[in-house]
This record gives sequence, C-alpha cells and structure tokens, in this order.
Amino acid sequence: MTDCNLTAPGPTIRYVNPAFTRLTGYRADEVIGRSPRLLQCPRTDKAVMSAIKRDLLESDFARATLVNRRKDGRDYLCSLVITPLIGPSGETEHFICVAEDLMEDRSQSARQDVTAELEQALTLVEDLERRQIEADDLIARQQGELARLADRYREACAQLEAVQERLALRESALERSGLEFIRSDSELNASMEELRAMDEELRVALEQMEEANAHLARSNEELRRLQTADADKLQLLASASHDLRQPVMSMGLFLDVLRSRMGDAERPILGGLLAAHVSIRTLLDGMLDTARLDAGALDPTIEPVPMSVMLDVIHCEFIPQAEMRGLRFRVLPCAETVSSDAQLLERILRNLVANALKYTTTGGILLGCRQCHDAGRGRQLRIEVWDTGPGIAEQNRTLIFEEFRQLDNRERDQRRGVGLGLAIVSRLARQLNHEVGVRSWPGRGSVFSVTVPLVSNETAGMGNSHLRFAG
Repeated sequence: MTDCNLTAPGPTIRYVNPAFTRLTGYRADEVIGRSPRLLQCPRTDKAVMSAIKRDLLESDFARATLVNRRKDGRDYLCSLVITPLIGPSGETEHFICVAEDLMEDRSQSARQDVTAELEQALTLVEDLERRQIEADDLIARQQGELARLADRYREACAQLEAVQERLALRESALERSGLEFIRSDSELNASMEELRAMDEELRVALEQMEEANAHLARSNEELRRLQTADADKLQLLASASHDLRQPVMSMGLFLDVLRSRMGDAERPILGGLLAAHVSIRTLLDGMLDTARLDAGALDPTIEPVPMSVMLDVIHCEFIPQAEMRGLRFRVLPCAETVSSDAQLLERILRNLVANALKYTTTGGILLGCRQCHDAGRGRQLRIEVWDTGPGIAEQNRTLIFEEFRQLDNRERDQRRGVGLGLAIVSRLARQLNHEVGVRSWPGRGSVFSVTVPLVSNETAGMGNSHLRFAG
C-alpha cells in the first residue's frame, strides 16, 4: 500500500505484507517510506510504468506485467493490479497494489495464503476507513465545542459591557460624592487624619527597608570575602599543579630512557611505571586546567597552527605507552593549518588520546583528520580519535563530559584517572568556540572529534592539500 502522490518523485510505500517479503526478499522496515522504484531493474519497461501512471490518473485502476528485481539481484516477472482507496471525502487517499510472480508454481495452499493475506490487507483498509470516520467525528465534536466556546465568549463580552456600564454609573456617583466631600469640613479632617496614619506606616516601612538593605550589604560583603578565598584557593592549586608538572615531565623523560635500555624481562615493570606516570600527569594536568578555567585565567591566542607538527608531538608522546600495553597507535599525516590556540588545542587532543588509551585493552587507536564544510562557519577540519574500546551507550554520551564522571570505575581506581579529561576537553572547546562530538558503537569502539576552522592556503603559506581520513 502506498500514498496517493503521483507527482515527482512519486508515491512512497506505507505498508507491505509477508507475501511481499517472500516475493522480493525485502523486509517491511527496508522499504516503508521508500519509492516502489527500488524494485525496478534495467529490464523494467519504462513505457509500461508510464502507462500505469496514466491509467491511475484517468481511470479507477491499473493492470500491468513487469520485470522487476529481487533484493538478491534475481529478476522476476510479475503481474500487478493497482486499485485506489477512496476516503470519506470521496478523494483517493492510498493505492493498493497486488503483485503475483508469474513464473512461480502456485499450489492450492499458496493461493489460499495469498487470498488470506489479501483479506488481511482489506481488513487493514477497513480499519483505516473506520479510524478516518472516528477522526472526522472527533473533529466535528471539537468544532461543536469551539462553537459553544465562541457563544460563551460572546456572552462574556456582553457581560463585560454591562459591567463597564455599571462602572461608568458608579464613577459618576463617585464624582458627585467627591464634590460633597470637598464641601464637608469634617470629612476633610478625617481624611487628613488618615493621611497622617499612612505617613507613619510609610515611615515604619522605610525603616524596615533600610534594615533589609544593611543586611543585604553584609551578605554581599561576605559573598565577596568567600569569592576572594575561592580565588586564592584556585591560585594555590594552579601554582602547586604547575610546580609539580616539572618533576613529572622529568620522570617521563627518564622512563623513556629506561625503556630503550631495559630488556624484555623488565618490560612489565616499566609498563607499570609508565601507567603510573600517565595517571599522575593526567591528574596534574586536569587539576591545573580546571583551576585555570575556574579562575578565568585562560586567554586564548588564536593564530595559524600547522597540524603536522602537533600530530608528530602527540605521536611521539603516546607511542611508548601504546606499545607497552600491546596496542597499535597510528597517526595519519595532515598538512593542513587551522586557526586556534596551539597550546589549548594540543591539550584537547592529548586528553582525547589519553582517554582512548585508558579504556582500550585490545586493538588500537587511530588519530586522523578530515575536511568538512559548515554553512555557517565555512571550511573546517574535524580531528578524530578512533579507538576499539568498550563503546558508550547512547544515554551516557552526554554524562561522560561531566567532571569526575567515570561510567565503569565505581571502585575509583586511580589508574583510570579521576574523570576530568573529557570535562576539560568540553570546557576548553567552548573557550575556543570549537565543536566537540562523539560517536560510539557499544562493544566495538568510539570516535571522539573536535572541529576547528581551517586557515586558507594563502594565509598559512602552505601548498594545496586535500587530506582524506581513512577510518
């Protein structure tokens, strides 16, 4: 069953029965919403297709014989009978097409099955007609309700006009009373007494307001003191993290020297040392970045950044860790230049690669770039980090960017970090106005990306490069 649209690109399929699947090989979810033209093949007669459209426009039904193609690529000869389904308004709402394989040997039971399926389709049509009638009844009831509401609205308007007339009369009476009040000295004295009472109440209210303002000023002063204390704490944390970063970096250099001097027997020990070093460095970087972000101390310097140098640095930094864990780590070359802050963009990519290494136990990690175009931002470069880790369920793909959020580390294993890496990636990207994305397939792996504006070749001083990322 299709809709009744015969203009280009033509009708779309709304329903198929099991016999359609047996005849064509296509399941219902593969064809619903698509055009029946998916069944055509080079042997399908275009003139017959035009005749079917003409018959449906000029008469009540169409009959034809066509050569179509099944899902597995085999052609078949079928007989088609297409009839319109007329709605309550007298207009065609759907077309029902009954197809039969002319080359298939139909047994009595098969014909009975086809008849049963046709009856099932007719039952569905009757159900659709019944629902259409119910919908029309509901619309009629709603229209009646709207008419009643309109009557009530008109009655309310009439009542409002009557009230306005009474108010006008009362205003006239008040004016006369005002004239009499002016003439009465006693009533004037009473009014003055009331005014003095109101003045006293106003004075009390002003005193209360001044007291409230004083309390608010003390609260603001306490808030400023707390904000100053928080800023001092953030500054202390940033300074401590910065001072600790130097010995940690030295430790990494010494471990890299030991890696080239140790034998295979000592490699497990060195692997543990490297893992501990990565955990410490990730924690310190997270603390420092979080402190700088909270203190508002980051002031990005946007300039042309060549990606080739940055990718080489990241590859050299993480390849020893990947090899010690038995993982493959590939970085695809990229000769493009982007517009960003080099230090902050490198921090984003380092955190994404470090996150992939933490959660990947077998397989590998791939770092590469691909060009894309955004209608509002122009030419962009999407930098992607692919891993073969456990993947992320769809409902958790926004939670992972929250601070201290680790989905599978309830025991708080410090070797897996403290959950700051992706939160810092998200905050740094917002600071740089870069877009961060994630795609994931549970049980197969994930892809984290950051999209950065490209610099034109003339600005970057580089040759034309069309990089394609092979994932």
